[in-house]
Amino acid sequence: MTAIPTGVPQEMDRVRVPEYRPGGELTVGVEEELMLVDSSGEMLGAAAGGLVASLSAQPLDGGVVTGEVYVDQVELNTPVCTSAEEVWRSLRLLRGCVAAGGARPLAAGVHPSAALGGAVLASSPRYDRILDEYAGLLRTPTAALQVHVALPDPETAMLAYRGLRHQVPLLRALAAGSPYWHGVDSGLASSRSAILRSYPRTTVPPLLRSWEEYVERTEALLDAAESPDHTYVWWDVRTRPLLGTIEVRVMDAVPSLAAVAGLTALVQGIARRAVEAPDSVDLSDEVLAVNDSRACRHGLETRVLDVDLTMRPLREVAVRVLADARVALAGDGLDGPLDAVESMLVGPPEPERQRAVARQGGLPALLADLAARTADLDG
Repeated sequence: MTAIPTGVPQEMDRVRVPEYRPGGELTVGVEEELMLVDSSGEMLGAAAGGLVASLSAQPLDGGVVTGEVYVDQVELNTPVCTSAEEVWRSLRLLRGCVAAGGARPLAAGVHPSAALGGAVLASSPRYDRILDEYAGLLRTPTAALQVHVALPDPETAMLAYRGLRHQVPLLRALAAGSPYWHGVDSGLASSRSAILRSYPRTTVPPLLRSWEEYVERTEALLDAAESPDHTYVWWDVRTRPLLGTIEVRVMDAVPSLAAVAGLTALVQGIARRAVEAPDSVDLSDEVLAVNDSRACRHGLETRVLDVDLTMRPLREVAVRVLADARVALAGDGLDGPLDAVESMLVGPPEPERQRAVARQGGLPALLADLAARTADLDG
């Protein structure tokens, strides 16, 4: 009798989550994805390959430039930083190096006018595996702002995870800046969020209260997907045990360097407060998903179910979370970059700014605006 396959090849050992390596004491690091565009703001496509290889080969003090799954995209990686101000200085240097190397970067969650199916994809053992699993889903260039917060042990990491998990909708709304896709208004504040929801294992972070629960949940997913390691689970907030960090992946790429620093400080402050004063209540996965869907659609202009199970305007939640983050960081003088987040709350939301620019000058004006703001190294 022929045995019926069980899903996980018998010759493969069961995939294990690695042991947690101690990280720093709430230090931060950022991975910033930027698109490379031509003089009119359109994606460079295959022509960017040599340029990205050249940028990646440059020895730099203060960070690293690497390629990404899209050939015409770079990822800027800061070193471990004590403060968001250090992150700002590193990214300022790295963006400047990209420009000096002959590239024109553009920060947006989704390229506003790239054609459906027009993405040019890179090849590597990891990327090839992802492409095979995703089939035709990687069809539009997207870009993210990802923030790591280092924690000293798995127990502390899970406290930070719980606190950051609750604020996924707020972080998505603050960074939302991709209302356009394929040359039309999507009707969303963040179309990137809708695109990523079509990818396997890319979800809101599940409710987990302990390291053991994280390991159990992750291993079950890896077994079901026959994936090689824990980095193939792409929750909006996830643990990175080999780095000793919690990684926040929910935010769109942001043109303004000041806003990047502000959002980094906000993530750092939320994590610190979660460690010092953990939330007493956890939102269910289903409620968090609804809150997040509202943020994806409306950005800051919506209501969510807060952690005390009361419906509140997301802007009201933002004011409280920002104040708590400032208190958590002020003792060490790390709260200065949060001023940029306060400005985001009183100024026009990024999706509406982009729509106003497009109404006045069309998509060419929007592409020019995004590229100019990305190139502004003092903004």
